[in-house]
Amino acid sequence: MPELPEVETTARFLSERVCGALIDGVSVHWPRSVVCPAPQQFERLICGLRIEAVGRRGKFLVLTLSSCAEERGPCYLLIHLRMSGSIDVVRPSVPRSKHDQVVLRLESGKELRFHDPRKFGRVYFVEDVQQVVGKLGPEPLDPAFTSGTLSLLLKSSRRAVKSALLDQSTIAGIGNIYADEALWRARLHPLAITNRISSAKISVLHSSIRRTLREAILRQGTDNGDGVVEFGSYRPRVYGRAGKRCGRCSSVIKRIVVAQRGTSFCPRCQRLPLSARR
Repeated sequence: MPELPEVETTARFLSERVCGALIDGVSVHWPRSVVCPAPQQFERLICGLRIEAVGRRGKFLVLTLSSCAEERGPCYLLIHLRMSGSIDVVRPSVPRSKHDQVVLRLESGKELRFHDPRKFGRVYFVEDVQQVVGKLGPEPLDPAFTSGTLSLLLKSSRRAVKSALLDQSTIAGIGNIYADEALWRARLHPLAITNRISSAKISVLHSSIRRTLREAILRQGTDNGDGVVEFGSYRPRVYGRAGKRCGRCSSVIKRIVVAQRGTSFCPRCQRLPLSARR
């Protein structure tokens, strides 16, 4: 599933190509892709609006559109790519795929195509962005997200730290790949219990999360074989490398299941101390 770096990369890609563009046509080819409003209403309401900005909140793309009515503020188009979603901006002469679920025709003549083979991605058109993202936790790259913030979030519950990192209401944007990567960088076992992790170790984890995400954004994320970002060059150090050697200590990377997700870690670099166990 695309995570913060992949979604941020996509947002920057779109920002360079569609900001200022007027939407003059919409086609919904898989109705369940559109959560709200109903697909026919969606097609009608979004037509004639202009894309004013493209950003990200957690794993959601957020396109700010011109006002739906003169007396109201801007509207928002939010897209969650889920498992296999991707977005491209192409000329209409490029043949459409059967997996292009939602297509926005732009005044420039180009088309913004939401491509989603597995059909898990979702699109929302709302006047209040909080209606969709209101329950998300803080952004891990926001200056306000300090080591103290992370400490409060982790110490307020008793669960495996990997589970906490995957919880979007705790921290927005981190998924399976970058949780494994940040924990490896911090030398922290994924099963360490949050309220038993020392403040010093949480400070290291905070730094590791931010360094990992920034590096991944710089490398435009990782495609990991899913084609979400075409040129992603981030290469995981531990995620998906079970059975291979750790690049830091040469031990064999192991795989366990945490929060129903396959989890890779180094048993030597990421030991589970007694103080951090259940």
